[in-house]
Amino acid sequence: MQFVAGPAVTAEWICTRCGVTNRKLVAVGRHEIMDRCVHCGLRHRVSEDERPVRWRAEAA
Repeated sequence: MQFVAGPAVTAEWICTRCGVTNRKLVAVGRHEIMDRCVHCGLRHRVSEDERPVRWRAEAA
C-alpha cells in the first residue's frame, strides 16, 4: 500500500473494462499516476482532467 505524505487530492476514475468507479489519493502537483481497478485488477494510466476530482483513465 502506498501512502501520500503531505497535501493530497482525490483522483476518481472509471475502469475501462468493468466500469467500476475507483478512487486514489494523489499528492498535490502530480498530474498522472498508475493504478489498478479494485474490482477486476486491470492496470490503468490515470491522468488529470479539467474536472478537479474525475480523472481520465486508459488501460496500460
